[in-house]
Amino acid sequence: MKVLGFVEGVRSDAGGVGLIGVPGIHRALASRGNRDALAIAGQPMTTARPILGDCLEGVFDTQPESSATAVSFPAFGRWYYAPGLYSGASAAARHADFITMHSLFSYPVLVGYVLARRLGKPYGLWPHGVLAPIQRQVGRRKKAMYSPLARRILDSAAVLFFSAEGERDEALACGLKAPSVVVPHGIELGQFANLPERGAFRQKFLNGHSGPMVLYLGRLNVKKGLDLLIDAMRRVVRDIPNVRLVIAGAGHPPAFVDDVKRWLAAAELSDVAILTGLLDEGDKLTAFADTDVFVLPSAAENFGFSMFEAMASRRAIVCSDTVNYASEVRDKKAGLVVPRTAEAFGEAISSLLRDSGKRRALADCALMLAGNYSWESCGERLEVAINCVLTGEQFPSSLNPA
Repeated sequence: MKVLGFVEGVRSDAGGVGLIGVPGIHRALASRGNRDALAIAGQPMTTARPILGDCLEGVFDTQPESSATAVSFPAFGRWYYAPGLYSGASAAARHADFITMHSLFSYPVLVGYVLARRLGKPYGLWPHGVLAPIQRQVGRRKKAMYSPLARRILDSAAVLFFSAEGERDEALACGLKAPSVVVPHGIELGQFANLPERGAFRQKFLNGHSGPMVLYLGRLNVKKGLDLLIDAMRRVVRDIPNVRLVIAGAGHPPAFVDDVKRWLAAAELSDVAILTGLLDEGDKLTAFADTDVFVLPSAAENFGFSMFEAMASRRAIVCSDTVNYASEVRDKKAGLVVPRTAEAFGEAISSLLRDSGKRRALADCALMLAGNYSWESCGERLEVAINCVLTGEQFPSSLNPA
């Protein structure tokens, strides 16, 4: 099977991370014996670097089975306009069996849609959370200009891929007409099996601090609930004065970092918290190694890579009950799931910092839960879904079709 994907790349004014899971999705599909190519409009995300190539021309002819190739095209502006994308991907699209597009309001999605329709190729779209209520409020005026076309793209899809049942539920208000399935993302479990020795992150970022450490890792933007977290930590500090809060990630947009700093100052936590900026892979692993409690106070999260990475690192977590997979975390006793209030988060964090035995018990269950979400599992489910489209068969119940 030959699959061609289209995705927006990374912009420094959007956090400098991009859709980091997309290369993993395509590599997972390739690992099943398929040929896979990914066209990226703009700077490639770090997870695409191992599979970067120079050209899509003839990629399916020269590419061995079980391999994935990513090619980036220069892009400009908020819509990731890439002048060379259409011509550069046309030949590969002609030979593809199936086309995938990632996100919705971007030029590469438009190119994928136009090529699929022109060549009569079935396509699937991953919304990646853009249909959630809170995301639909972001950039409403610009999205309104694109909405009639976005509706056609959604309705004409052979299948919509959601990473969680909750993500699909949030999109119901959009009146989706295309069939959909649930294919959870994955993580590289082996990467977190043997963490570095404890202390390196604290030495580098916290002057060797030996007391409790709470970690938030992810983009810094409005939906992540950092104002709530800071208010919660103000309460935690009253109980545990030597605690430190680490906020790791880049601003999305960059100016949002100033909001976080202002909230910390207003809560008198500037000396308690540190903003590290975007961490590389090495520093991320040392951060997990030194963490006592990982927190995710997001209003919405379609998968939550950092949460699953923390669980795979055997760390106790506190997450909001609004993130997808929160119910599974609660049911498997893999973490504390609480309402999105400062009181609830503060009490949960304090209770875990005071009870190392409870942290270990949650961490053991967290590791078991994280083990269910590998890229291998993602690739298997995705291959089944695409084969069903190509053969006209019904989606199996294991994909939670709707």
